[in-house]
Amino acid sequence: MLQREEIIALLEKVNKTSVKKLLRYLDSSGFFYRPSSANRHHNFPGGLAEHSLGVFRIVEEWNNMNPNVRRNSELYNFILVGKQVFCDIFTEKMDYDDMVIACICHDLCKAKHYYFEGRTIKKHHSDNLGNRHASLSVERLEQNGIKGEKCEELLLAVLEHMHLFSKPRDSNRDRQNKIKGKASMLAIAVWAADKLDASKHPAGTRHRQF
Repeated sequence: MLQREEIIALLEKVNKTSVKKLLRYLDSSGFFYRPSSANRHHNFPGGLAEHSLGVFRIVEEWNNMNPNVRRNSELYNFILVGKQVFCDIFTEKMDYDDMVIACICHDLCKAKHYYFEGRTIKKHHSDNLGNRHASLSVERLEQNGIKGEKCEELLLAVLEHMHLFSKPRDSNRDRQNKIKGKASMLAIAVWAADKLDASKHPAGTRHRQF
């Protein structure tokens, strides 16, 4: 419940776009009580919300760091060192509203994908997540009012969080963005924070919550 309250408080402060419909979807979809995976990271009740908050906290901390601290940070040394990027990852700041929505909702499609039967995590196989899970999260965001030109950067960050530095790509939109060499600081930070937070919560580490 504390995770729910924290996420709602973060989203209610967003000024860029209305989040009322999105907030209703988070509750109706079971977002706050679902696992983040069946047999990988955060595979326990509430794991999806915990992972989403974990990604946000890492990205927020990065956004507040000065350049020298970023160069010596865990995020950089664990994930970003050696990566070819197209923006100044040591100085660039991110839009706070974009950062909140992209981090909290990067795995939004998982809210209705995983469910429990007793202590067993099941999947709705009809969803066919696979490599589409990032694009499905974008679809859910757009269906719930997060759309339009002012939301484009955060939608791209969600779209790219799986395969920013690798293939297969998720859609023509992020392929075109990468070709232009404009992967944003937000996209890079969400991609890296997702990997870092997942690495700290391997499968089974909180299963005792059952």
